[in-house]
Amino acid sequence: YFRFITRSAEDEVPLEREVEHARIYADIQRIRFSSRISVDFEELPEEYRNITVPRLILQPIIENAFEHGLENKVSGGLLHIGFEQQDGHLSIIVEDNGDSLEDVELECLQRILVDRDGRAESTGIINIHRRLRLKFGDQSGLSVSRSPLGGFRVEICIGTSGGERNV
Repeated sequence: YFRFITRSAEDEVPLEREVEHARIYADIQRIRFSSRISVDFEELPEEYRNITVPRLILQPIIENAFEHGLENKVSGGLLHIGFEQQDGHLSIIVEDNGDSLEDVELECLQRILVDRDGRAESTGIINIHRRLRLKFGDQSGLSVSRSPLGGFRVEICIGTSGGERNV
């Protein structure tokens, strides 16, 4: 985990490395909160392992789930990270069953993510969204919603059908 953060000057990495880094972070947190939170982390589909992505697009989302979504869970906390393939896109889904997300906060985040003028404050989630759109085009990026689990859901959409931009 620390080697990935401190010793890698690369701006982009294979998705397999990005997911492995995020998995290690989630494992550390799972151990830390073992009596309160469980983590369900699916396997990355083989055909997407070598896609080159911007560094640190998944771990900060998982970190936010622990710090904001699951922070008040005394027991029964759940974090799920999954992968869905559809129409030339790979979606990485990060969702939790936290109960601290207010509807007004969710609506504000949704508005910020569709702001094309770039006037929104550059928080971690906005930074990830913008880097994905620069790399893979306007059909890529983040979307947020209420999770079927009851908490927060972030979908990281990566265009895989030739939409990659050389910047």
